[in-house]
Amino acid sequence: MAIGGDATSISLEPHEFSYSAHLDDGPIYIFFEQFGNDKNRVIVLNNGRNLGNVLENAFGMEYFVSNEKQGFLLAVNWYAIEGIGSVDWMGNLAGGSCTSN
Repeated sequence: MAIGGDATSISLEPHEFSYSAHLDDGPIYIFFEQFGNDKNRVIVLNNGRNLGNVLENAFGMEYFVSNEKQGFLLAVNWYAIEGIGSVDWMGNLAGGSCTSN
């Protein structure tokens, strides 16, 4: 799965630490690099809904999030949250102001 032309995008602000409440309560996988020495390092968080709480003091980070079944992929950067796969909740979260590239 890759973020591409059919990804959904919402502004990072004001969702940076609250969007994860819409994730499943199962495990999620967080990774920070696609290339380089740390590309194979993955953090597993047992409850995806807690991601915002875990990162609330680490604003401005760029990272990727997926689940065990690879049902979605999120790319979070300084400006936007982009998602592909089972991310229908993104449209509701943004009140219809999300974009689909």
